[in-house]
Order: sequence, then structure tokens, then C-alpha cells
Amino acid sequence: MKIRLASFFFLLTGVILAENYRPPNMEKELFKVKKLAITEIGKTSLFAGLLSVARDFDEKENEVNFELRSNSLAIAGRLEPESENFKDVHDDLKQRSRTVKQDAAKSDIYSKLYRGIRALMRKDENKDNLACASYCIDLALRFEPEGKYQEKLEDYQGKTGKADWKDMMKSPVSNNPWDRQSNNVFEERRETIPGGDAEKFATNQRTVYGLSVRTLANGRHAGAAASLSATALREKEIDGVEFHIDQKVGNMTGNSLEEIMKLMRVRHEEDGRIPSGYRVTITFEDKDTLLDGPSAGTAMSIIVDSLFTGREIDDKFACTGAITADGKVTRIGGVAGKIRGATNKGCNLVGVPHENIKGVSDIVVLDGIKKLMAIQVFSFKTLEEALMVASKDKPEEVQSTIDDFNKVADLIEAKGEESLTSPAVIALLEDVVKKMPNHQSAQILLSVAKGEEKKLLSLGGSFHQINTNISGIARKIQMMGWSGKGSINSSDRDAAKDSLNELEAVSKKLDSRLRDFNDATMKVLTTFSEGREDDEDNDDFSQRIKKQWEAVNGERSKLMNDPEIVEELQG
Repeated sequence: MKIRLASFFFLLTGVILAENYRPPNMEKELFKVKKLAITEIGKTSLFAGLLSVARDFDEKENEVNFELRSNSLAIAGRLEPESENFKDVHDDLKQRSRTVKQDAAKSDIYSKLYRGIRALMRKDENKDNLACASYCIDLALRFEPEGKYQEKLEDYQGKTGKADWKDMMKSPVSNNPWDRQSNNVFEERRETIPGGDAEKFATNQRTVYGLSVRTLANGRHAGAAASLSATALREKEIDGVEFHIDQKVGNMTGNSLEEIMKLMRVRHEEDGRIPSGYRVTITFEDKDTLLDGPSAGTAMSIIVDSLFTGREIDDKFACTGAITADGKVTRIGGVAGKIRGATNKGCNLVGVPHENIKGVSDIVVLDGIKKLMAIQVFSFKTLEEALMVASKDKPEEVQSTIDDFNKVADLIEAKGEESLTSPAVIALLEDVVKKMPNHQSAQILLSVAKGEEKKLLSLGGSFHQINTNISGIARKIQMMGWSGKGSINSSDRDAAKDSLNELEAVSKKLDSRLRDFNDATMKVLTTFSEGREDDEDNDDFSQRIKKQWEAVNGERSKLMNDPEIVEELQG
């Protein structure tokens, strides 16, 4: 069975996407262009400034953030929709998330924006002028927050009001150089179930922490914990119960909601817990961020289920895991990073899918036992198992194992890590494991105490380390391939050097089957960090990088065509 690594990695991880270009919505009416009262010179200056911001521009990095680019293009395209320059930039960004570089000073672009805005504000009795100016002022202030016209622009903004960019960007164009995810649609999701005879929900709101892997601006990944809540409010026009994720999410997150609705009906219809005439809004802490992946499924199930039962949730609990309609908690990816995210948020009880227990051991391989002393990691096969740990009022056997593990942590904290091998500590850990075999922190510490701990990262953890460290330069290499130019600045080289150092530090801990893949990755990172050789021109350097990148992709393809590798990653 053939599976591309990027698709597989994306499917398992549950990724919060950042810095993916989202084309502007050109259909929404913001102002009537034909009714603008502005000189031709002012309009030309404004259009030129907006288009320059939309291009791949920044004095140091030759790019600005995608949201600013998309917003600027939205206004430029309304001013001059038939301009060939606008169409070229719009098509380049939409198709390739890049444009042809421009030779322009930031101060000149800022001045063009200001001149155009000033021309609009000379006719501030015109409501369309004020509407257009409100967007342009916002763009100018974001483009140059401390520019010389800041005070004047803020004065203008007092007259125009703040710009409203809601629904002004369409679904993102993926920048993943390995997989375009071209069929993914980001939109708010709604699912409605038939109403029942219950008078109301047992409670109207619940919150829990979910774990995810966040894509940073440089393309790398970091674990994060963020709250998500479910709020149930009566709505007269709703027949049944509508469940609504009130931000744009990708297909996998949206499909999780569909599975959860089936699960809730099975769990609560016969018991008569389902009311009618409600909207349940599911809100993520990162409300303005694009989200996709199945890993929020278990967390969403816990809070939605608690609306029906009234169960209180432990505010120190966090979890990750996909969910099925029959209540099974299934595997995700990036477990070690996600658990780090939980500790950074102060959560000390963490739930992960049972299928991911190999990834929990990666924490000890990477960080030693200290991380596992600060948290207690449980594995779950079903939603019922997850609810036992997530509940504020836990079953006695669960609470007693948590208390016993805390005794172990306190003892080791007081007497040092060497006390882990003492008979008293081993006896406590064995008792915890006997009562709750899914207490993974206790299982792992017991293996360390007995000298049986794993020395290498799991296969999935090894892949994650390599992919994370190469992803920071992947987009730059892709852009070099498009342009045919081999130019790399000092910050690019520094980023590659940092990635190389991190990968070198863990290389001996990686699964040996990934040695060739890792060697190819380190080679391209080395070349990237060192830059051109003295006798090498940009074209030759670009070709050298391209060949080395092809070697990385070749090694990746070999691995993903190996049934043993794929089966281990999946199971």
C-alpha cells in the first residue's frame, strides 16, 4: 500500500496551520468603486502601494505575512479588477503562494499608501471613500506600525472606524512541499441531530484542554495545549440540536464532529437525555487560527458528552486522540511534542490513544524521566476510559493510582533519581500498574527502574524528529526550485544550522531504519547552512541543492513503499 509520508504525517498529527496563503474573497461587497471620489493620481498611488504589499515583499526576508498580503490584494483588486498586474499577482499567490520579487523600498510603498488614503479622506463626506479608507488605513498601520504618518493615519481611522475583515479570506493554499492537500476545504462545520424529550441539557457549558502540534512561521512544529469549550444555548428556530464549530476547520476536524454526533446519539437517546431547540457551539482557544486533523476528537467528545450528563471536568486534564462513532479512541501523531505542550500549560494529567504508547516512551529517550515526574500519562482505548480520568470526581481506583504516583514523584524529588531503583519505589509503581495498566508514566518509570527502558525513539518519533528539522527550510528550497536561483541569506543559514545541530543531537537515538533518510536530510541541511562555495554561482548552487533535495524525497519514498514501515506507523 502506497502512502505519501506528508499525507500520513498530516493525518495523524492534528495540525494547527500557520502561514498558509489564503486567497482573498473578491465577491463580498465592501464599497462601491464607481462612487469613490478620488483623483486618478490618488487612486493609482493607492493601487500601486496595495499591490506592492501583496507581493512577496519585505526588506530582509522578501515576504510579508500571508494575511496582510491577501487583505491588500482584496482591496487592490476592487480598485482595478481588470489590471494585468493585479491578475498576475493574484494568480501567482493562489497557485504557488509566491510572486516575482520586486525592487522597492518599504518606505516608498508606505508613502504610496498614505498618499492614496489622503486623497480618499479629502472627500470624507463620501461614505464609500470612508469605507475604502478604513481598509487601507488598517493595512498601512499593519505594514508599517511605527511609520512617520502613524499619527495622521490614526486620526483618519477615528473618522472611518475600524476595518472589518470577517470572511475576507478563502480556504488556504497549502505550502507543504510534499503534499498539497488540494481537496481540503476550510469552513465552519454544523451537524444537527433529532431532538428528544429532555427538558434541557444537564449543564450548559464545559471546557477541556486539547493537545495539538502547531506549525510555526518557520515551518517547524511545536506541541501546544489549548482549551476548547462547548456551550449550549436555546434557539427557537432550531428543530433538534445543532452542533456548530464556529471557526474554519479542515475536513478531518469537520468529519470528527460528524462521528461524535453519531456517538452521542447512541449514548444518550435511549436514556432520554437529548433536548430540543438548542445550538451547541464548540469553540477553540485559537479561534482565529486554521485547524485541521482528527486529534481533537476525544477532547470534543468529552465536553459534548458532559453537557448531556453534567459531569465536571478536571481542569488539570488534557488529552489528544481521534474518535470513532462507536467510542474508540484511535491513534494520532506527534505524541511526545504534544505532551510537552501539556506540561507547558500546567496540565498534570494527560490522555493519549493506547495505539500511541510507543510515542510516550520517546519522552524519556529525549528528555529523561523528569518530564514524566511532572505529569501522569494515561492511555485510552475508549471514550469511557478517557472519562474516568477526565472527570473531576474520579472513580476510587483512578484517584488512588494518581495519589500513589504522586508519592513516587515526591520521593524521587526528595532523594534523587537514584531512588527510583529502591524496593519501596518499585513496589509503589508495581501497585499502580496493577490497578491501572494504562498508567503509562508508571509503566515507563517501572521499566527504567528495572533497567528495561527503551534507548531509541519509536519509528513515528524518529520520523517526527527528521521532518520537524527539515520543514524549516523545505519551503525555501521549493521557492529556489521555482525561481532557479540559489540565493540564501544569513537568517536562512542560521535556521538550517540550528536544525542541523538539533538533528545531530538526536541522530544516535533515531530508529536505525531511517539512517539513509536522516543522512540525506543532514546533507542538504549542511549545504543549506554553508551556502555557496567560493567558485560556485547561484545557478550551480541551486542545482546542487535541488539534487540533494531529490535524494531526501527518494529516501522518503523508499520508506513509505516498505509495507513493514507503513504497518508499524499505522499500528
